[in-house]
Amino acid sequence: MKATLLAVICSLMSCLFYGQEVIPVSGGNAMGAGSVSYTVGQLMVVKNTANNGSVAQGIQQSIELFTLVNPTLKTLTLKAVMFPNPTKDKIILSLTDNTLTALSYKIYDVGGRVVKKGKVNQENTSIAMKYVASGVYILKVAQNNKQLKVFKIIKN
Repeated sequence: MKATLLAVICSLMSCLFYGQEVIPVSGGNAMGAGSVSYTVGQLMVVKNTANNGSVAQGIQQSIELFTLVNPTLKTLTLKAVMFPNPTKDKIILSLTDNTLTALSYKIYDVGGRVVKKGKVNQENTSIAMKYVASGVYILKVAQNNKQLKVFKIIKN
């Protein structure tokens, strides 16, 4: 009984796999300044569109590229250098962009734990590394919790 039921289920499932195949009459790709691919003999393409998106069904579908523009979004850039690297006692975080305010830094170890943190209040900020164990660290500079710059620090 189980073998018969399994055979019936397998034969019904094999019919579903044939629904995923189309044998077109012709098709190909054309290239020049751009590229176009085409299929002749495709039975149908159905596209359902709503406010939150669209779904296309068919064998060959178009690729749609959208460019999202938000004029109110400002990208923040920070001109900063960190030296000396590798270091023993301290590192200096030097900023050349004085327009940014409310800057802070965090130093992470390789395990992702915060080792040191502080505010960046001046053009050259000195960060003591004397009592930090030797190893590799990540220095992240942020403004209002928005990351602006990342440095890799090697402590000897």
